[in-house]
Order: sequence, then structure tokens, then C-alpha cells
Amino acid sequence: MTPDDATPNTLNESLDRYRQQQFTGQITLVPTQGNQQRWSFFFCLGRLFWVDDGKSDNRRTLRLLQAVCPSIKQKRFALREGDAFAAQNYSLLMVLLHRRVLSQELFCQVVNGVIAEAVFDLLWQTSGAVQVGTEVPYDPLDVLKMASVTVKSHAAITEAAQAWVAWQEAQLGDFHPDWALAIRSTDQLRERLAPEVYQKLALAIDGQRTVRDLAVLMRKDVPTITRSLVPYIRRNIIDLHPIEDLPSLVVLPTPGSEGNGRPSDRRQTVSTPTAATTAAAATIACIDDSPQVCAAMSQIIEQAGYVPLCIQDSTQALTVLLERKPKLIFLDLIMPVANGYEICAQIRRVALFRDIPIAILTGSDGIIDRVRAKVVGATDFVSKPVETEKILALIQKYLSATAAPVNSPAGATAASLNPKTG
Repeated sequence: MTPDDATPNTLNESLDRYRQQQFTGQITLVPTQGNQQRWSFFFCLGRLFWVDDGKSDNRRTLRLLQAVCPSIKQKRFALREGDAFAAQNYSLLMVLLHRRVLSQELFCQVVNGVIAEAVFDLLWQTSGAVQVGTEVPYDPLDVLKMASVTVKSHAAITEAAQAWVAWQEAQLGDFHPDWALAIRSTDQLRERLAPEVYQKLALAIDGQRTVRDLAVLMRKDVPTITRSLVPYIRRNIIDLHPIEDLPSLVVLPTPGSEGNGRPSDRRQTVSTPTAATTAAAATIACIDDSPQVCAAMSQIIEQAGYVPLCIQDSTQALTVLLERKPKLIFLDLIMPVANGYEICAQIRRVALFRDIPIAILTGSDGIIDRVRAKVVGATDFVSKPVETEKILALIQKYLSATAAPVNSPAGATAASLNPKTG
């Protein structure tokens, strides 16, 4: 059996349909027959970014989080009301990312792990025979505030399918890795194991740890741990049983406790438009984490007679772009959290921005960078450091025929922006 066989058409077709529709919101998948288990899949512009199964969400998220960040010891985390989202554990991870507790790489590792395990659980219980139960659309602007980092969810689903195939081939289909282990007969277990092995196992199996928890503790993969325990489970020496999820990881403020009306820190990281903004103004965006570059670009854009929109927090870029709808975008290639390639690909997924000119700003002007930038949809390439002539020439190239600048001298044409002709 191949991984494609393990994700039957009912699951694949459901996910593909929402990808193609560039759906933003939450869908609930339910088994076509049997139990009443539900899985919530969250999409942003067709990208799957989170899955909840309603049974092991908190235990799973905490285990994966502590595996990549062992310094995190607590089991509950206080969030502000403005940081909360329907998928609360995803909200928690985003907050930890913004607070730099997690790097982007570790954030994606945890999210992909959650998706892979939740989809594995779906396959274990339904073999992929599911149907859409409910569909709740969300406002893309609201979701983009949270789901601004691209995760490779397709790879996570493939990983889940491969894990399910291996699980079946190992004849482990009767056992669930999210079930907890408990020793039923210490005497029999002691007789069958070396003293040091028994000692470790007796300490590790406490009736609360699941097979996945034990695998992390023992630094073994889940199938290996499970296979080693199956003989003892079959002899009733060790018990394997379902276990309740942990309490919610997220603690929200009580109503009225955050009544100061201040915007969140993430909002404050996004540059606001200048006073020159008018309804007729053509806006040019610059996405760059460097305050110096943003200041220089703003000066050049204003000099050209356009309205600058500078965004230093790349995770908020798409949200602000949708709100302000610029006519041209300058995009830094190297940024923390989300790089220029990822942001460019996100922008191109939005129908409104499919044809907008996007010029990549970079200090690395190599052929590989240029090819990769073209692949994700970049229109042009500008080498750093920022030079006024180059920027003005690009503004003229892409905006001279589509948008008149504001505050231009009387009788001036777009061609006058070209320093070579003046």
C-alpha cells in the first residue's frame, strides 16, 4: 500500500477542493460512518495551517512544544484577548513566535507535527473515509493576522499517510499512540526484563504518559516503542488505554481586564501611512525589517510623488497589503520569521495581487536568487544598497502608465521621474 492509498479520495478530495477555492475558514470533517469524532481543519487562502481533533490537542501541542523547547516547563499560558483565535493552541504558538521564544523553524516544526499527528489519528479511526460536516468562512484579514507564516502542511499530511502505512504494515492497527500506558503486573514485567531496563520502564510508565510521550522520553520513534511493548500488552502485563486530554493550555483574561483599548504589539510594528495619504494617492509598499532601508525608501517614494507604505514586520505584510492595496511592492529578500520568497508566494496567492509588480530588494544578486524569485512570482530584482536612481526608474517602469502620482509638479509627466531623461 502507498501513502496515496492511505489517504482515500474522500479526504484528499475534501482538502483539494478547499485549496483550489482558496478558502479561508474552518471545516469540520466527520466519519462517513461509525463514531462521532470530529476534526477541524483551518485554512487561510487555501493553505491548511492547523488541525484540531478535539481529543488530544492540548497534550499533543504541549509535548511537541516542549520537545523543541525544553526550557518551557509550564502547562498553561496567559494570552491577551486580542491574541485569541478559534484554534487557541495555534494562537499560543504564534504568540511564542512573536515573543521570539520560538524561531520560525521551530514554530513550523511544531505546527507540522500537530497536523501530521492529527491526520494520523483521523486515518487510524476512519481510514480516511470522511465527509464535510460544517463549513465556517472567516474574514481573510482576520485570519492573516494569525496565519502569516507558511507551513508545509502538504508534507505533514504525506508524513501522516506514510506513518499510517507503516503502522498497518507493522500490524499495530489495534493500538493507538495517543493512548496511555500502565503497568498491570510489576512482578511479571520484572521477571522478563533486565534490572536496569525494568527500572527505567517502571519510572516512565506512570499511567499518564502516552506511547508518544514515552517515545519522546526514551528518544525512540513511536513504532519501535510500540512494537517493543506489544508482547507485554497482549499478555496483560502492560495496559494500553484511552486517556483524557490535558486542560486548556491557554488562559484568557476575564472580561473587562483588558479594557485599556491599546492595540496589540504586532499592530504597532507596522508603519502607518503619512499625512499625505488621499483617496487619489497611489501607494507604493516597501516590506523590509530594516528601519534604515524603510526610511530611505519612504524618502524616495515621496520624492517621486507617491505615498509610501513601509512594513517592518513581515508576518503582518499580507494583512496590511490587503487593507491598503498598493500599486507596487518592494520586498526585502532576507527577513526574520518569514523571508521574501515566502511573502512573495503568499502575495501571489491573492487574486487581487496576482498582477501587481513585486521588486525584490537584496544584497545578494546571484543567478540562483533571481531564478528562485521568478519562480515565486517576483517581477523584478533590485540590488542593495538602495540607490535613488534605480528605485525611481522602477517606479516609472511599472507605474507611469497605470497611476498618476500625487504632489507632482504642475504639468510634470511620469517620464520626468527618470533621472536619465531630466
